[in-house]
Amino acid sequence: MFSQVLKPCGDRHVWPTGSPCSPEDVDLVLYFGSRAQLASGDKHRELQSGFPRAVVCGCSTGGQIVGGAIIDDAVVAMGFAFKQTKIRFAWEDIGAPAMSHACGKALGRALTRNDGLAGVFVLADGLSVNGNELVAGLNAALGGEIPITGGMASDGPAFEKTLVAAGAVPEPYRVVAIGFYGPAFRMGYGIGAGWQVFGPRRRVTRSSGNRIYDVDGLPVLDLYRRYLGDDEFSGLPRTGLLYPLQVHHPEAPDRAVIRAVLGVDHTDGSMYFGGDIPVGAIVQLMRGSFPRLSEAAGQAAAVAHGSVDLSASAAVLVSCIGRRILMGSHTDDEVAAVVEELGAQVPCIGFYSLGEICPFPGTCCAGLHNQTMTVVTFSESLDPIDA
Repeated sequence: MFSQVLKPCGDRHVWPTGSPCSPEDVDLVLYFGSRAQLASGDKHRELQSGFPRAVVCGCSTGGQIVGGAIIDDAVVAMGFAFKQTKIRFAWEDIGAPAMSHACGKALGRALTRNDGLAGVFVLADGLSVNGNELVAGLNAALGGEIPITGGMASDGPAFEKTLVAAGAVPEPYRVVAIGFYGPAFRMGYGIGAGWQVFGPRRRVTRSSGNRIYDVDGLPVLDLYRRYLGDDEFSGLPRTGLLYPLQVHHPEAPDRAVIRAVLGVDHTDGSMYFGGDIPVGAIVQLMRGSFPRLSEAAGQAAAVAHGSVDLSASAAVLVSCIGRRILMGSHTDDEVAAVVEELGAQVPCIGFYSLGEICPFPGTCCAGLHNQTMTVVTFSESLDPIDA
């Protein structure tokens, strides 16, 4: 396998001089940019023209990661040329969040029509898709034994519209799943949070899907007003990203996930989050500190890198826009922690998301996460016969 960050040359991305393969050998191109940069579709057409045999996919973001830097003023792209791994992709357009589970199952079935599926990478509209149900549908179709990673597209703090490209120009309401096939392929993954809980544990007493109305019998908006104060409360949902919830599902009390605030509906008194939170769930407010968030990002990279028996050829980083909003200029520290752990020889790209998709630690069963840094590595075994 060979992977390389694509270099812009004028208005085009080019395969770097001296690469051990040609543009015609590239199997997959992943690219990330702001909604404004991707909306016309010109960047997608440029990449598809430059790499005619490749599957070209990407999404809008809340900031792009390339190498050890975070940038906003350019689209980033990476090309992958595999020696033994086959690439296939499937996509669906979703009409409403309630269709998310069925969408995930359809994508999973489409990818399993071919034998040898070894890993899946997903990009999904971050505002129109229920990521929790999407991943549940994928798990149902794939049996929870195939690692699923990826993320939910973002438009920064705007929360208006996100875009996903699936072999065609970016569109809203779209979900793409990329399948990697063959015994040589290795997908490593790690996830880090670094948030600390504070305040009492509370029980959700009224909710619907990803909307919470009441906790401990009191309006959830009152809870956030109490802790944020009037000034920060008026800035919801953006300021709510600084105070996510740790959630213990009533059917899996030992497994905690973090859920980010995505919006507020003052007409019915609800807040909606980056995944479903059922009645009976135990929730607790969280807050972050710069050093702990960066340390957790580095730990995620260590797990991803250490989960395969060979040096990773490339890494894709997916981190939550809430982490960037909180950390501000210190956000570079979490990316630097990842790069330091992986090593400078591993090419990296990534994006800031509205949700991260990654297996729970110690399992192959994927879940939707918020407010985390996830690190995904792609590599090939040199000797798949012994894999």
